[in-house]
Amino acid sequence: MFLNPFRLISWLLALLIIGVPLTIIAFFLLVLAGSPGSCEAEDRPITYDALRAVSFQEKWGQLDDALNADQLSAAVFDESEATSRARIWADEHDVPVSDLYLCFNPEGGAISGKVDIPFFPGDVDVLIRGTMDLTGERPEFVVEEIEVGRLPGPLTDLVEGFINNLIDDQTEDLELSHDYGLTFGEGEVTVSGQP
Repeated sequence: MFLNPFRLISWLLALLIIGVPLTIIAFFLLVLAGSPGSCEAEDRPITYDALRAVSFQEKWGQLDDALNADQLSAAVFDESEATSRARIWADEHDVPVSDLYLCFNPEGGAISGKVDIPFFPGDVDVLIRGTMDLTGERPEFVVEEIEVGRLPGPLTDLVEGFINNLIDDQTEDLELSHDYGLTFGEGEVTVSGQP
């Protein structure tokens, strides 16, 4: 009498009452307790300070001034300058992100940090790989890969939509006055433009 209907129903109820909450708890523990790590390279520490953010702004201003004067121009930004400017931007615009790092290597860029996701208790460690498209009226971040906590790849889809919306909301406030191209190198990115 293994397939007794009463026994089958009791097994299904037990699975629902015990299994589902345990699965949800395991899911949250994977997200909150795990970390995909920082994008920061061990041999290339990133320093955050206001002077590096100012350096970023000065270089960007010089790049735009040259482009406004109908001159080809380029500027090189290191990870510390980009990270410092991004952190100040995040603070000024109340972006729910902390411990933000921008990293560059010849294959592209990466962002890591802790994100305050509304339906999770506490901040979640996130690592995003991708690149920026700086042509058009506003920047577009092209996400190639997202890692969230220690979640296996398919489960990150649950959080990916929130993170993509967060990125879109922040880049929506930025206006580009020229079309720019990006060339990634080890620890730096070169931004070039045409008038």
